[in-house]
Amino acid sequence: MPFKILFFALLATAIGQSVVLTTLPSLGRETGLSEFQVSVIMSSSACIFALGTTVWSRVAKRRGHRRLLMLGLTGYTLGTLLFAVVWTLGLNGYFAGTALFLALLLSRSLQSSVMSATPPSAVGYTIAISPASERVKSISKVTSANNLGQILGPTFAGALVGFGLLTPLYAVLLLTVIALTLVYKKLPASPPSPATSDRDRHHQVRNASLRPLTALLIALCASVFCAMAMLQQTLGFFLIDIYQASTVEAAQGVGLAMMLSAISSLGIQLAVVQRTHVAPEKLIQIAMPLLCSAYLLMYFHQSLWALYAAMVIMGLAMGMAYPSIAAAATSRCHPDRQATVTGMITATPAMGYIVGPPVAALFYGVDERYPFMVAAAMVLLFTLLASLKLQAFRSA
Repeated sequence: MPFKILFFALLATAIGQSVVLTTLPSLGRETGLSEFQVSVIMSSSACIFALGTTVWSRVAKRRGHRRLLMLGLTGYTLGTLLFAVVWTLGLNGYFAGTALFLALLLSRSLQSSVMSATPPSAVGYTIAISPASERVKSISKVTSANNLGQILGPTFAGALVGFGLLTPLYAVLLLTVIALTLVYKKLPASPPSPATSDRDRHHQVRNASLRPLTALLIALCASVFCAMAMLQQTLGFFLIDIYQASTVEAAQGVGLAMMLSAISSLGIQLAVVQRTHVAPEKLIQIAMPLLCSAYLLMYFHQSLWALYAAMVIMGLAMGMAYPSIAAAATSRCHPDRQATVTGMITATPAMGYIVGPPVAALFYGVDERYPFMVAAAMVLLFTLLASLKLQAFRSA
């Protein structure tokens, strides 16, 4: 039961985030905001989110994961409502230009400061009830909600966007309220501690001092999400400028692309990651080159079919990468530092969105395809660094 509740809590927020990312470029164009202003809204809120997750993960260890999870869901609900109201005012002409930009920036930042309690609380609760030998599977069970949210979110947005660009954003509030109710009524306040085997104790002692490897794994995870942020910042504008899509068609196209990626990601997690006994380091070494190839295909593609194929490949890679990196990083640290590492790992998606959108906007201004190439080069660099370090770790 705890896994199901944690899964739904992350699912509700993942659908909400997917709806925002799907509609944001179209909302920006509709209200006259530039690509750079849209990227600043995304990256600034992501910066606050990244800082928040590292702080909330330590608070959760002292105050309890359930309590912080409820706080995060409450902040997400109220923050989404505020963000949607500001967009509504902008679309109706009450805010425009710099005033609209600043109002959106403030509302999104306020939301991020509180909703950032959700991921570290959910993942921290999962780690607390999972032995180290089962950590990849356990983390995958919970974080696969993000993939399902990316499937349902674009579908949700695509179905409702015809009634207005903001309709999906208002509708998603119902899901976070349900998630908050489930956590309050059904989730135990204190997670039961898993039995610690001799193998797990040996694993912790052997890896307690591997801080450079842990830091590299965190950086690797951040690079994965930075590349994804560059893609999501670029894709809506790319469909408008290259494929001559309208703002509504672009939102639907982004939704379809992200949905295909999420379906493949969820599929690989259910069929392979949650069933395999392969070490997380091996899964990482499979996932990262696959991710590089996906971004290269996006750069060279000449048709929408090729673009969608690249999104499927990216989904496969992401489905293997994140739970494997998270499991490897939280298992290769001293137990006293686990809350800190958990906070940093759950902050990596936000870290990616701090750097990714403005970098993508900068290169997009030079050439519409450059963000894809830059993303591929960055992922390749961290793949090589990680491969060397993991090879040294296995040889030790």
